[in-house]
Amino acid sequence: MHYSLLGPLHVVGDDGAPVVVSGRQLRLVLTVLLVSVGRRVTAESLMDAVWGDEPPATATGTLQSYISRLRAHLGAGAVVWDDAGYRLDIDPDDVVHVRF
Repeated sequence: MHYSLLGPLHVVGDDGAPVVVSGRQLRLVLTVLLVSVGRRVTAESLMDAVWGDEPPATATGTLQSYISRLRAHLGAGAVVWDDAGYRLDIDPDDVVHVRF
């Protein structure tokens, strides 16, 4: 997989085909994880990025749903959970932060 940030978010599979990650909030979760690639991001930080200071009562479950959807798009091992948060387990060289 290859990822492009700064401008529209683009995800391209190893076969060269685009991977469609639809929905503003799902794309936002992926973007936060990409900016922090290889580092842990707490669930609270992700919820804050998506909903700000007033997350809905269903925020935890909805975030888990977003993570599940990302795993379906990117592969089961791409988003890893440990006791402190989520981490995108991809090669940092696959992330292009600037597109010209």
